[in-house]
Amino acid sequence: MITSYKNIIVFISIIFIFISAEAEEVYFDLSEDNIEIKTDFEGKEIIIFGLLQNGHETLLTIKGPPTKMKIQKKERYFGIWINNKQIIYSKIPTLFFLSSSSKVDDILPKSIQINDDLNFDKILNNKTFDQNFIFENDQSIWNENFVRIKKRQLFYKEFEMKTFKNKLFQTSVFFPPNTIPGIYTVDIYYIKNNTIMNKDQKKIIVKKTGIGSDIYNFARNNAATYGVFVIIFSILCGLIAATLFRRA
Repeated sequence: MITSYKNIIVFISIIFIFISAEAEEVYFDLSEDNIEIKTDFEGKEIIIFGLLQNGHETLLTIKGPPTKMKIQKKERYFGIWINNKQIIYSKIPTLFFLSSSSKVDDILPKSIQINDDLNFDKILNNKTFDQNFIFENDQSIWNENFVRIKKRQLFYKEFEMKTFKNKLFQTSVFFPPNTIPGIYTVDIYYIKNNTIMNKDQKKIIVKKTGIGSDIYNFARNNAATYGVFVIIFSILCGLIAATLFRRA
């Protein structure tokens, strides 16, 4: 029911845009620009819609807060599998959604894709990283595995872009249940002759609410105190469980 109501609002908005907007105006909008994460949060769908430009391709990206990310590889030593090799990438978007009117490789050269982070396969090309081993002509394999893991977690995903009479576009994206709080940038690009001609940006704010928010903020702002509290709480739970077990 909620999704149907949202679609009606979007449809009315699209009609209004179609009637009132000029042909070359850069315009797009979001069904919602705030996502509240509560204890029962199961993910959130956002509908993005706007104008197409005559003779241009359209590309839409959503990127989450940049952070450090680590990927590890297990190796067997003396019959035991351990995480022996690892790479830590810097300034990587925690979430990367992509939607386009045509394949990115067909509308933009690799140099622009790398410079603006506009493709899953190129997202790591201009990022700094640290590793605890020497590459043996396998760096690309590590990059591919990183993207594959993020896709499996639904943090990196491509969504369909629907067009209407070559005038309007619409795409629906889904933020997974374990989405990280923060500011997410939504960028739209209008492309012609392998060149970005116009660009616009909006933001989506994801935040925790309720008691989950209080715990999250306390843990972030008082990491040491929170860690001590967790240890003490775990010990107490263990003692209580042991006492009950002995009495039983």
